[in-house]
Amino acid sequence: MINKIVAKARRLAKSHSVLLALALPAVRAIRRISPPADISLLRSHTRLFQAVEAGSLIVGLPDFFGSFEVDCHSDILRRIMIYGQYERELVKTVKCRIDPDRDAIDVGANVGLFTVLMSGLLAASRKVLAIEPTQGALYYLHRNLERNHRTASAIVFEGVATRITGDYAINVIPGMEEYSSIAELVHPGAKGKPITQMRVPGDTIDNLVERFALDPGFIKIDAEGAELDVLSGARQTVAKYRPVILCESWPDQLVIAAGGTPGAVISLLRCYGYDVLDNEGEIIAVPLPKAG
Repeated sequence: MINKIVAKARRLAKSHSVLLALALPAVRAIRRISPPADISLLRSHTRLFQAVEAGSLIVGLPDFFGSFEVDCHSDILRRIMIYGQYERELVKTVKCRIDPDRDAIDVGANVGLFTVLMSGLLAASRKVLAIEPTQGALYYLHRNLERNHRTASAIVFEGVATRITGDYAINVIPGMEEYSSIAELVHPGAKGKPITQMRVPGDTIDNLVERFALDPGFIKIDAEGAELDVLSGARQTVAKYRPVILCESWPDQLVIAAGGTPGAVISLLRCYGYDVLDNEGEIIAVPLPKAG
C-alpha cells in the first residue's frame, strides 16, 4: 500500500511542477515512517524478535564488501533482514562520488557499514575517519572493523562532530543507536522508545582533520538533526579541501521539531560554494569550480 502511495505521489508531482515542492516532504515522511515493504514481513520480524532481550546477529552485505555484527534491537538489522540489503541507493552514491586517492570522513558511523564500504573503495594509503559517540555502536564498530580487516585503514573518534569543542549531552536509545543525537530525537523510528542521556566529547571536523593529517575528498554525515552543527565546524576543511558532501535531508516538520531551521543546511552549503542537490532524503553537495 505504501509503495502505491509513494509511486502515485511521484507521478503526480512530476507532471505538475507546482505540486513537486508540496509533495516531496509528504513522500519523504511516508518513506521514513514506513519504508516500502510488505506489512506482513514487518509484523513477522516484530513477532520473531519480541521475546529477545539481548544479543546480536552477523549479516553479510556484499554491497558493503563485508559482514557485520548488529544489535538484535536495531532498525538497521530489521531493514537488512526484511530487504536483504541496506540503503542501496546511498551505497551507489558513495561508490560514484568518492575519490579513491583521498581520505574520507564518516560522521555518525554507527556500527561501521559505511566506514567499511568507504575504506574498501580507497587506495591502500588512505584513511576513513569514523566519528561515533555512543558506546553501544562503538562496540560493534570496532568489532566490525576487525571482522572485515579494516582497522589499519580506519581512524575512530569516539565523540561527536560539532561546531565548538567541548563536552555534550547526547540522547541515546540503547540498542538503536542509529537514532542518537545531540538534538531532540524526533525521528519517527524513535517514537515511544526509552531514551537515555550521556556525556560525550565533541570536536570540530576542522580540528580532527588537522589532528589526523587528513586530505578529505568525501564526507558523509548522518547526525540525526545535528547536520548544521557538523558543517559549521567544518568551514576550514570545506574551504581548503573542497570535499564532496553527502548528508541526510529531513522534512521541514522534523527539522523544526528538532529545534532547527528548515533549509539552513542547504543555505550553508551554497554559501560554501557548492552545487546542492536535494535528492528525496539525501543532500549531495559538489564543489563549484572556483571563479577565475
